[in-house]
Amino acid sequence: SRWLWSRFIPQTSHAKVKGIYLYGGVGTGKTMLMDLFFEQLPCNWRKKRIHFHDLMLNVHSRLQRHKGVADPLEAVAGELSDESILLCLDEFMVTDVADALILNRLFRHLFSNGLVSNFNVRKLIDGPMSNSITKILVATSNRAPDNLYEGGLQRDLFLPFIATLKERCIVHEIGSYVDYRKMTSAEQGFYYIGKHSSLLLNQKFRQLIGENVAIPKEVEVIMGRKLQIPFSATGCAYFRFEELCDRPLGAADYFGLFKNFHTLALEGVPIFGFSNKSAAYRFVTLVDDYGRNRTDQNEIDAFGKIPIVFGTEKLIPISFQKNRKNKKIEISEIGMECRKISDRNGGNPEFSTF
Repeated sequence: SRWLWSRFIPQTSHAKVKGIYLYGGVGTGKTMLMDLFFEQLPCNWRKKRIHFHDLMLNVHSRLQRHKGVADPLEAVAGELSDESILLCLDEFMVTDVADALILNRLFRHLFSNGLVSNFNVRKLIDGPMSNSITKILVATSNRAPDNLYEGGLQRDLFLPFIATLKERCIVHEIGSYVDYRKMTSAEQGFYYIGKHSSLLLNQKFRQLIGENVAIPKEVEVIMGRKLQIPFSATGCAYFRFEELCDRPLGAADYFGLFKNFHTLALEGVPIFGFSNKSAAYRFVTLVDDYGRNRTDQNEIDAFGKIPIVFGTEKLIPISFQKNRKNKKIEISEIGMECRKISDRNGGNPEFSTF
């Protein structure tokens, strides 16, 4: 936490202070640094630590409540500014066009309310917390600011936010080739490679639900929105990839999904290409929301991972089939890691795991 303080606390007590934006690969310690910093701050600080997707869900929910107000976004920004002095945002990753279009205005209002502006550093460190003290932004991300929402719809409208973020925050890369998370945790679950991965996945799902019958189900996700579950039983849900990631769904839908189900079987995850980048981003969001909603009380820990299949041509989603000449991309390009697994018989790679 001292290191983090040193990155944005100036030497003079009345100098300008900026927030900080930490970015780097997965498992390099960005979130750990932010959490250490957050926990070491005095208890009398009005501080908020929240995942970026959760913040945006909260913002959209508040916007619904402020319908009819002249500027609902300004009202929401005012509420957020009043609630916390320190705002720590984890996993800053913009994949939704609705989020992209409101971020610039949202943070412009927050900055105008004092977020990351001038203040007396010594008063901040030593003095009691009061409403007059300026707000601070600390954020982590897998992407540099210039790469946020890369390739997204109407990105030109998002670019002013990037400029504002770089102006208001110190940008620091956490560079490391080591994923420290893997050094303290062993792999769990079952992995299947070969032509029959999809069949094995289906069999494992049936084993998991026992004698119960998997049936379609509808669950409420947020603000009255519904999500159709093709097959579900005993807290387990089964989807094909195109049903969950090749449709206009987002963090709110996935968040609601994992509030209702502790285990997800996902069949037919394709090899991602530039032509199906949107589906790849949704997949990243899906896995991210799964990780954040997972609890130690999962009934069957052995099946705690998301089962996936890198499968045959018939499993490739619609958006991927439209362009047979698309270039393949590494999943690491969109903030995740991917290991290429080749079928021993020389066919398309197939992979499934619980």
